[in-house]
Amino acid sequence: MLTKRLEYLINALPECNVLADVGCDHGYVGIEALKRGKAKQTVFIDISPACLQKARSGCPAAFSDVAKFVCQDGLQQIDCDTAVICGMGGLEIMSILNNAKRLPEAIVLQPMRNIADVRKYVAERYTITLDATVCDGKFYSVIVGQNVGTPTRKMSELETHFGITNVANPTDDYIGFLLLEQSKLKQIETKQKQFKRDGNLDELNFRKSIVEQALASALSK
Repeated sequence: MLTKRLEYLINALPECNVLADVGCDHGYVGIEALKRGKAKQTVFIDISPACLQKARSGCPAAFSDVAKFVCQDGLQQIDCDTAVICGMGGLEIMSILNNAKRLPEAIVLQPMRNIADVRKYVAERYTITLDATVCDGKFYSVIVGQNVGTPTRKMSELETHFGITNVANPTDDYIGFLLLEQSKLKQIETKQKQFKRDGNLDELNFRKSIVEQALASALSK
Protein backbone atom coordinates (compact mmCIF):
# COMPACT_ATOMS: atom_id res chain seq x y z
CA MET A 1 0.00 0.00 0.00
CA LEU A 2 1.37 3.39 -1.00
CA THR A 3 1.93 6.12 1.57
CA LYS A 4 -0.14 9.29 1.47
CA ARG A 5 2.87 11.22 0.16
CA LEU A 6 3.48 8.83 -2.73
CA GLU A 7 -0.22 8.72 -3.57
CA TYR A 8 -0.29 12.51 -3.68
CA LEU A 9 2.75 12.60 -5.97
CA ILE A 10 1.28 10.06 -8.38
CA ASN A 11 -2.04 11.91 -8.53
CA ALA A 12 -0.10 15.11 -9.28
CA LEU A 13 1.59 13.59 -12.34
CA PRO A 14 0.26 14.81 -15.69
CA GLU A 15 -0.27 12.09 -18.30
CA CYS A 16 2.81 11.74 -20.48
CA ASN A 17 4.59 9.57 -23.01
CA VAL A 18 7.91 9.28 -21.16
CA LEU A 19 8.32 9.78 -17.41
CA ALA A 20 11.75 10.08 -15.82
CA ASP A 21 11.72 8.92 -12.19
CA VAL A 22 14.92 10.62 -10.99
CA GLY A 23 16.46 9.27 -7.80
CA CYS A 24 13.89 6.50 -8.10
CA ASP A 25 15.05 4.29 -5.18
CA HIS A 26 12.32 1.59 -5.07
CA GLY A 27 10.66 3.09 -8.15
CA TYR A 28 7.22 3.25 -6.56
CA VAL A 29 6.15 6.42 -8.40
CA GLY A 30 7.39 5.32 -11.80
CA ILE A 31 5.89 1.84 -11.49
CA GLU A 32 2.53 3.14 -10.33
CA ALA A 33 2.50 5.67 -13.18
CA LEU A 34 2.75 2.75 -15.62
CA LYS A 35 0.06 0.77 -13.82
CA ARG A 36 -2.38 3.71 -13.88
CA GLY A 37 -1.67 4.73 -17.43
CA LYS A 38 -0.15 8.04 -16.37
CA ALA A 39 2.98 7.25 -18.39
CA LYS A 40 3.42 5.10 -21.47
CA GLN A 41 7.08 4.57 -20.61
CA THR A 42 9.15 5.15 -17.47
CA VAL A 43 12.89 5.71 -17.29
CA PHE A 44 14.06 4.83 -13.78
CA ILE A 45 17.21 6.79 -12.86
CA ASP A 46 19.39 6.46 -9.78
CA ILE A 47 23.05 7.09 -9.04
CA SER A 48 23.09 3.99 -6.80
CA PRO A 49 23.19 0.58 -8.53
CA ALA A 50 21.64 -1.00 -5.42
CA CYS A 51 18.68 1.40 -5.49
CA LEU A 52 18.21 0.92 -9.21
CA GLN A 53 18.14 -2.84 -8.67
CA LYS A 54 15.31 -2.38 -6.14
CA ALA A 55 13.28 -0.58 -8.80
CA ARG A 56 14.11 -3.25 -11.38
CA SER A 57 13.08 -6.03 -8.99
CA GLY A 58 9.84 -4.28 -8.09
CA CYS A 59 8.77 -3.53 -11.65
CA PRO A 60 6.27 -6.12 -12.97
CA ALA A 61 7.42 -8.20 -15.94
CA ALA A 62 4.43 -6.93 -17.91
CA PHE A 63 6.20 -3.57 -18.18
CA SER A 64 9.55 -4.92 -19.36
CA ASP A 65 9.13 -3.28 -22.78
CA VAL A 66 8.24 0.15 -21.38
CA ALA A 67 10.58 0.34 -18.38
CA LYS A 68 14.17 1.46 -18.78
CA PHE A 69 16.75 1.50 -15.95
CA VAL A 70 19.66 3.95 -16.07
CA CYS A 71 22.40 4.27 -13.45
CA GLN A 72 23.55 7.88 -13.53
CA ASP A 73 23.43 11.20 -11.69
CA GLY A 74 20.30 13.10 -12.75
CA LEU A 75 18.67 13.55 -16.15
CA GLN A 76 21.73 14.47 -18.23
CA GLN A 77 20.93 13.28 -21.80
CA ILE A 78 17.62 11.59 -20.95
CA ASP A 79 14.76 12.90 -23.10
CA CYS A 80 11.38 12.84 -21.32
CA ASP A 81 8.04 14.66 -21.22
CA THR A 82 7.81 14.68 -17.44
CA ALA A 83 10.31 14.28 -14.62
CA VAL A 84 9.52 13.47 -11.01
CA ILE A 85 12.28 14.30 -8.51
CA CYS A 86 11.47 13.66 -4.87
CA GLY A 87 13.14 13.42 -1.50
CA MET A 88 16.23 15.46 -2.37
CA GLY A 89 17.51 18.82 -1.24
CA GLY A 90 16.34 21.79 -3.25
CA LEU A 91 19.84 22.74 -4.39
CA GLU A 92 20.39 19.21 -5.71
CA ILE A 93 17.07 19.26 -7.57
CA MET A 94 17.93 22.59 -9.24
CA SER A 95 21.37 21.26 -10.18
CA ILE A 96 19.80 18.19 -11.81
CA LEU A 97 17.49 20.39 -13.88
CA ASN A 98 20.28 22.80 -14.80
CA ASN A 99 22.43 19.92 -16.04
CA ALA A 100 19.68 18.34 -18.15
CA LYS A 101 20.14 18.40 -21.92
CA ARG A 102 16.56 19.65 -22.22
CA LEU A 103 14.06 20.61 -19.57
CA PRO A 104 10.98 18.34 -19.52
CA GLU A 105 7.58 19.77 -20.43
CA ALA A 106 6.46 19.11 -16.86
CA ILE A 107 8.15 18.53 -13.52
CA VAL A 108 6.84 17.16 -10.24
CA LEU A 109 9.14 18.03 -7.36
CA GLN A 110 9.22 17.27 -3.65
CA PRO A 111 12.21 19.11 -2.22
CA MET A 112 13.28 18.53 1.37
CA ARG A 113 15.14 21.84 1.83
CA ASN A 114 15.44 25.27 0.15
CA ILE A 115 11.80 24.98 -0.88
CA ALA A 116 11.27 28.70 -1.54
CA ASP A 117 14.34 28.70 -3.80
CA VAL A 118 12.95 25.76 -5.78
CA ARG A 119 9.59 27.51 -6.02
CA LYS A 120 11.19 30.62 -7.53
CA TYR A 121 13.29 28.48 -9.88
CA VAL A 122 10.20 26.69 -11.18
CA ALA A 123 8.19 29.92 -11.49
CA GLU A 124 10.89 31.39 -13.76
CA ARG A 125 10.69 28.43 -16.17
CA TYR A 126 7.20 26.96 -15.90
CA THR A 127 3.63 27.69 -14.95
CA ILE A 128 3.16 26.42 -11.41
CA THR A 129 -0.05 24.38 -11.52
CA LEU A 130 0.19 22.90 -8.01
CA ASP A 131 2.18 23.97 -4.97
CA ALA A 132 0.81 22.38 -1.84
CA THR A 133 1.70 20.82 1.51
CA VAL A 134 0.89 17.22 2.37
CA CYS A 135 1.25 15.65 5.81
CA ASP A 136 2.44 12.05 5.94
CA GLY A 137 4.14 11.63 9.29
CA LYS A 138 5.85 14.95 8.58
CA PHE A 139 5.13 17.79 6.19
CA TYR A 140 6.16 17.72 2.54
CA SER A 141 5.91 20.31 -0.23
CA VAL A 142 4.87 19.18 -3.70
CA ILE A 143 5.50 21.59 -6.58
CA VAL A 144 4.27 20.92 -10.12
CA GLY A 145 5.45 23.02 -13.05
CA GLN A 146 4.09 22.68 -16.58
CA ASN A 147 5.03 24.34 -19.84
CA VAL A 148 1.55 25.51 -20.85
CA GLY A 149 2.53 28.64 -22.72
CA THR A 150 1.97 31.19 -19.98
CA PRO A 151 4.54 32.04 -17.30
CA THR A 152 3.77 31.93 -13.59
CA ARG A 153 2.46 35.32 -12.57
CA LYS A 154 4.46 37.33 -10.07
CA MET A 155 4.01 35.67 -6.70
CA SER A 156 3.15 37.50 -3.49
CA GLU A 157 5.45 37.23 -0.50
CA LEU A 158 3.19 34.63 1.10
CA GLU A 159 3.05 32.60 -2.14
CA THR A 160 6.83 32.72 -2.50
CA HIS A 161 7.31 31.36 1.01
CA PHE A 162 4.40 28.93 1.22
CA GLY A 163 3.08 28.16 -2.26
CA ILE A 164 0.37 29.44 -4.60
CA THR A 165 -2.03 26.55 -3.98
CA ASN A 166 -1.62 26.68 -0.21
CA VAL A 167 -2.39 30.40 -0.08
CA ALA A 168 -5.37 30.20 -2.45
CA ASN A 169 -6.91 26.99 -1.07
CA PRO A 170 -5.53 26.25 2.40
CA THR A 171 -5.97 22.67 3.58
CA ASP A 172 -5.83 21.16 7.05
CA ASP A 173 -2.35 19.84 6.20
CA TYR A 174 -1.11 23.31 5.30
CA ILE A 175 -2.63 24.88 8.42
CA GLY A 176 -1.06 22.10 10.49
CA PHE A 177 2.31 22.92 8.95
CA LEU A 178 1.93 26.62 9.82
CA LEU A 179 0.93 25.82 13.41
CA LEU A 180 3.99 23.61 13.79
CA GLU A 181 6.23 26.35 12.35
CA GLN A 182 4.70 28.85 14.75
CA SER A 183 5.37 26.52 17.68
CA LYS A 184 9.00 25.94 16.61
CA LEU A 185 9.63 29.68 16.29
CA LYS A 186 8.19 30.31 19.76
CA GLN A 187 10.53 27.66 21.18
CA ILE A 188 13.52 29.29 19.49
CA GLU A 189 12.49 32.69 20.82
CA THR A 190 12.08 31.30 24.36
CA LYS A 191 15.53 29.68 24.29
CA GLN A 192 17.15 32.86 23.05
CA LYS A 193 15.58 34.83 25.89
CA GLN A 194 16.39 32.13 28.45
CA PHE A 195 20.07 31.96 27.53
CA LYS A 196 20.29 35.65 26.59
CA ARG A 197 21.41 34.86 23.07
CA ASP A 198 20.87 37.50 20.43
CA GLY A 199 21.04 35.12 17.48
CA ASN A 200 19.63 36.48 14.25
CA LEU A 201 16.68 38.41 15.69
CA ASP A 202 15.80 40.07 12.39
CA GLU A 203 15.46 36.72 10.67
CA LEU A 204 13.50 35.24 13.57
CA ASN A 205 11.11 38.19 13.74
CA PHE A 206 10.59 38.12 9.98
CA ARG A 207 9.87 34.39 10.04
CA LYS A 208 7.41 34.83 12.92
CA SER A 209 5.66 37.64 11.08
CA ILE A 210 5.34 35.81 7.76
CA VAL A 211 4.03 32.64 9.45
CA GLU A 212 1.48 34.67 11.44
CA GLN A 213 0.33 36.40 8.24
CA ALA A 214 0.01 33.08 6.45
CA LEU A 215 -1.91 31.53 9.33
CA ALA A 216 -4.29 34.48 9.59
CA SER A 217 -4.90 34.33 5.83
CA ALA A 218 -5.49 30.57 5.88
CA LEU A 219 -7.89 30.66 8.82
CA SER A 220 -9.93 33.47 7.26
CA LYS A 221 -10.87 31.32 4.26
